[in-house]
Amino acid sequence: MSKIVSEHEKAYTPSEWSKRLPSLELMTKFFEFSQQTVTHVRNTVPNELDVAYGPSERMKYDIYGTNLPADAPVLIFIHGGYWQEFTKNLAAFHVPIPVSKGIKVINIGYNLCPAVTLSDIVAEIKQVIEKLLKICQKNGCNNVWIMGHSAGAHLAASILYDREWQTMMEQQQHTFHLIKGMILVGGIYSLQPLLTTSFNDALKLTEQEVKTLSFNTLDMNEAKSISDIKVIVTVGECDAPKFIEESQNYSKKLVEFIDRVEFILLRNNIDHFNIVENLLDSNFLLTKIIINNIKYQC
Repeated sequence: MSKIVSEHEKAYTPSEWSKRLPSLELMTKFFEFSQQTVTHVRNTVPNELDVAYGPSERMKYDIYGTNLPADAPVLIFIHGGYWQEFTKNLAAFHVPIPVSKGIKVINIGYNLCPAVTLSDIVAEIKQVIEKLLKICQKNGCNNVWIMGHSAGAHLAASILYDREWQTMMEQQQHTFHLIKGMILVGGIYSLQPLLTTSFNDALKLTEQEVKTLSFNTLDMNEAKSISDIKVIVTVGECDAPKFIEESQNYSKKLVEFIDRVEFILLRNNIDHFNIVENLLDSNFLLTKIIINNIKYQC
């Protein structure tokens, strides 16, 4: 039996909107398929697991495609889960095809709420990306893309707003320019509406976090533009209505300071979960978009 949720919360609950299965059955099958896929991928794709970037158990990342040249392009992936669940150990749909095309894939893990705050998670993401960019630079790789799904899309986007951090990266390590693009999949970019949902029980969002980490409402018109990064914002037509609205609005907001922005609505009953499950299919539109952009800088 599905739990009873308010209409407001339902609008922010992606599993309630799939046309394939009821919410709880959908989530159960998604977790099962995720685990099966990770097990298969780890057994078939050369990898290095659980590389630490911080002191906690979750502050680790996995590298797939360790057999590829040191200077191969890199796709960094940040998992979702409303900043309070899921793990890098259940994320692998996006791995096999990029690796087969010569792209290394790095999955980032991070601490979850309520053990830490959302601000803490954002800081962790910057910490690990800084480390990975330094490694890429050392290896001669100059083509890095960052991809996030759901809450992971928000975390990926967060690095676009810390200009002090970006400047420090360029002045001290000259590595921020290695990021050529971002792929933001089924993301959420406004925090205010979550204050009145059960998701906030773990998030415990502060007024300051709502203000500074709600990227759909930040005024970036006066900000210096970022001209050498492409941002692709995509969402499935059967995602939660508010997630679709968030992605549409965010693609418009990005134009205020990002020169190359593309919005893609994926149809054919694509929801919040099969949008990543289908990345195992080389003929899936989003799979093609990822490969074409990373390999050929479309």
